[in-house]
Amino acid sequence: MAEYALGIGIGLLFYFYTVTCVFFTVRVAALKGRRKRWGWLALFLGLIGFLVVCFLPNGKGVSGETNPVKAAFRQMTGLSPLATWLIAAGLVVIVGGALIGTRLGVYLENRAYEKELSEKESNENALAPASVYGTVERIFAGKGRNYAITDQGDLYGWGNVAITPLDESGRLYEKVQKVATVGETTLLLTTDGTLYGKGNNTNGLIAGAEEKNVKTFTKIESDVLDFDLGETAAALITKRKNLYIWGVNTYGQLAKDVEKRAEITDKIASDIQKVEVTARSVYYLNESGEVYGVGNNAYGQFGLGDKKVRYGVAKIASSCKDFAAGEDFLMLLKKDGSVWTCGNDAFGQLGRKTMEELSESEKKNLEKAKEKGKEEKIQIKKAAEFGQVDLPEEVSKVEGAGHSAFALIGGNVYGWGENQLGQLGTGSNKNCASPELVYRKAADLSASGSCTLILSEDGALLGAGDRRDHQLGAQSGHGFKSIAQIKEGE
Repeated sequence: MAEYALGIGIGLLFYFYTVTCVFFTVRVAALKGRRKRWGWLALFLGLIGFLVVCFLPNGKGVSGETNPVKAAFRQMTGLSPLATWLIAAGLVVIVGGALIGTRLGVYLENRAYEKELSEKESNENALAPASVYGTVERIFAGKGRNYAITDQGDLYGWGNVAITPLDESGRLYEKVQKVATVGETTLLLTTDGTLYGKGNNTNGLIAGAEEKNVKTFTKIESDVLDFDLGETAAALITKRKNLYIWGVNTYGQLAKDVEKRAEITDKIASDIQKVEVTARSVYYLNESGEVYGVGNNAYGQFGLGDKKVRYGVAKIASSCKDFAAGEDFLMLLKKDGSVWTCGNDAFGQLGRKTMEELSESEKKNLEKAKEKGKEEKIQIKKAAEFGQVDLPEEVSKVEGAGHSAFALIGGNVYGWGENQLGQLGTGSNKNCASPELVYRKAADLSASGSCTLILSEDGALLGAGDRRDHQLGAQSGHGFKSIAQIKEGE
């Protein structure tokens, strides 16, 4: 009878201990993902448990045989078949349980890896800029990802990209002239003027596709000159320079007074040379130098002196050669090279003081200046009215991103506005209420979200700001607070 109790006790002990090890291994593997050593933890703990059982005292205390396992095997010939099988089963359970735990760990490891790839939009396939073959000609910054296009039209990307490379060279696409990504939606324009789309189509941004998730690049339109993409709307300019807008009309950005989805049907305007789409508004510039806006105007970014939504197209300014739109502010580049801003100034993105920000003493000084006829030199206006930014020379390009602003003067890059992730490249995280020189000898710049991308005159790729998705190529550290060369590691 004692042998039966001993066999049953050892078998149950092995069984419950092994179940605990397997459960623990499964849980840890689910949490830790791709760390294979956790899959072998059950086997290690099982062996520890076996040794512990081997040295437990039996019912006789310290006298006699204190090793119940040795005693059991010594009396094996006298044990009943049931007791023998229970002991053997205990050994099989602990070894088998450990192996099963290992296999479950590997299985969960693969599931966790697949889930990570899905959630990160194939981030493991993202390329470092060092892998670009050819001369970079154009750059495009996106939220969580950046792109470069070579002089041969080959598209490369790094960060949270959602495009599988064409081949081992790392090219994402060929014969491309422009690319834009917002959230999980990507649009690209090829050199033959065809616009393609891929990804999330919940808001109808991939016009003509019925699926909510378009898995391969699908043709949207041909004979396209330029395009832009926002969170709820997209716009294109045809080679005949006609403007079309489609998507969701939540804020009236489709130039309609009803809230519904729209396809590429109605022409909005003609003789258009540039269009920009933000989360809630659409802006465009015609060949006469006039800038128009439609949609949300909650911060007075249209410069019309009010904050009313515009369901119809509203003329904003004239005598412009370029413009750039941030999240809730607008920058105008006049034909004389001056820069004018309007809208939200919470982070200093207007690059100038507004009437709302003046102290009482400053207001008194302004009144005195008015009396002396010097008002035109002060350039202080309301946030809902355009005011000039104090820049040293004629500006060649303006760029807006989120709550940050940039101006390119020759090869010099100036930045101001929000800088919480170091996206201005000033070397700190302090916001800038006025322009600061952050880089010299730049050939081009692009900004989006909290990340800035610069192409130097000698062809080097540089960046600053957010890199949580490796969109600046770096794998470690505390983010780029200064303009630095993009690389795979540090």
